[in-house]
Amino acid sequence: MTLQLYVGITLYSAQDPEATAFAVDGSTIAWIGPEDSALALYGDGAEIHRYDGALVTPTFVDVLPVGAGDGTDAAWLARAAARGVSGAVPGEAGTRDGVLAVAPAATPGTPYLELLSGGTPLAFGSGDADHQDPWAWVRAAAHEGPEDQRISDRAAFLAATRGSRRLAGIAHPGSIVPGAEATFVVWEPWDLTVRGQDERIQTWSTDPRSRTPMLPDLSEGAPRALRTVVGGRIVHEAAEGL
Repeated sequence: MTLQLYVGITLYSAQDPEATAFAVDGSTIAWIGPEDSALALYGDGAEIHRYDGALVTPTFVDVLPVGAGDGTDAAWLARAAARGVSGAVPGEAGTRDGVLAVAPAATPGTPYLELLSGGTPLAFGSGDADHQDPWAWVRAAAHEGPEDQRISDRAAFLAATRGSRRLAGIAHPGSIVPGAEATFVVWEPWDLTVRGQDERIQTWSTDPRSRTPMLPDLSEGAPRALRTVVGGRIVHEAAEGL
């Protein structure tokens, strides 16, 4: 299989938040780094995908899905992929295998900060048909509800990605790093930020030199998925904007 090279992007990566390119070899993330190095190393033989200004993150996983059956329903997975969701872990809300499954947008009022401070792992999902957008889960936990129980955007994002995979028994680094499975979403260009849990103390930052991976500014909506890839295979491609 031809090496796939994505360039012009912002990568959600704790290893290299300044990366603007990455390479996919089969089903694996093979390399991340700056675009000029990517083109010098792989440009001649790779299939190049340019997404200027797009953010690339791990996919979401829904632990409280609606209509997903056992989580392998093909029609549900196709619809979910268009939202940047790559899988489901069906079950009831509450503690499962030591992880608390929560639907942040559908059931507000959960004391997220208290739970995380006490060491309770969180996993997020939709909960009902009206809250299937995964960025709504992040917004609900980080921006809505009692101010003293809000968590950072990053903590909420990890609960909806790495935490949900943990409930499925899947180990994941929580960001895009070499050696990880090539399961990711390319999001449309959007304002990006680093935001802490306490807006009164921490400020918004768009400086990648902070070494903290950036996420979309969710104050005025959320980006749409341009492409969703699972195990190196494209499972969703937006009809417009490519």
